[in-house]
Amino acid sequence: MSCCDKKCGFTACSCIGVVISIVFGAAIGVLFSMTLIPAIVTAIWIAFGLAVLALIILTTCVLLGAVSRSHSIRKCVCRNTTCLLVGIFGTIISAIVLLSIALNPAIILIITFVAIGAFFFSLMIIGLIALISCIACEQCSRIREGEDKE
Repeated sequence: MSCCDKKCGFTACSCIGVVISIVFGAAIGVLFSMTLIPAIVTAIWIAFGLAVLALIILTTCVLLGAVSRSHSIRKCVCRNTTCLLVGIFGTIISAIVLLSIALNPAIILIITFVAIGAFFFSLMIIGLIALISCIACEQCSRIREGEDKE
């Protein structure tokens, strides 16, 4: 998939979204293993809260897309839902797992869970950016098309 297939074609699963998430997850895992992230529990709580907020935003977009006369929200939600839902539920599940155990940076399994949580969090943020960018691009395209017809 190319980033430039369409004018508003960027999604979280296309281009480099997954690669950025993998690199971010690996970097956070390495930093955690070297005990360079002292407030990891606070960061996990923030990621959990942002995942719940992202789920509320996605649900609102789905409902607005269902009742809106404009197809731009519906089209963008359809294009970005899969990766966004994977990121949201992956972040929620990994945050619950990480908050329920003692976070010892000497244990490789815990370092792996931290890296997985960071991967899903990054994928969720990229998915939200892609969704908002798509909606803005579609709305701006509609405005430009309306100006061209007048």
